[in-house]
Parts: sequence; C-alpha cells; structure tokens
Amino acid sequence: EKMISEQKDKLIRTVIKNLHPDYKKIIKLRYFDELSYIEIAEKLELPIGTVKARLFRSRELLLSVLKQKQINPDRF
Repeated sequence: EKMISEQKDKLIRTVIKNLHPDYKKIIKLRYFDELSYIEIAEKLELPIGTVKARLFRSRELLLSVLKQKQINPDRF
C-alpha cells in the first residue's frame, strides 16, 4: 500500500511539474504547503478571486492530463 501511495504521489508531482508556472505555484501553495486561499492571495499579491480561478483551472488541467493518461482520478 505504501508503494502504491508513493507511485501516485510521484505521478501527481510529475503532472504538476509540467503545468504552467502560475498553476504549478498555486497548486504547491494550496496542497503541499496547505495554505488557505487568503494566505495564497497575500503571498502572491493576487485578488482572492484570481486565486480561486487559478486553482479551479489548475485542477481542471490536472484532471484532463490524468484522463489522457487513462488514469482514474478517483483513485487519488
């Protein structure tokens, strides 16, 4: 089970690494650094609406890439 979890983590990190830098940064702050929307907005000096929109778009891109690779995103 630990090995499977590590493989999933590696796959997600690989997909994230290939995202546009703006999306990569916001995903890292939200899901790896576990910052709130407000904290991300302050750190990046962006309006909170922009933070939410970028997070939404980055999740959509991740989902799209996983589907292209025929990986069921529900496994994560």
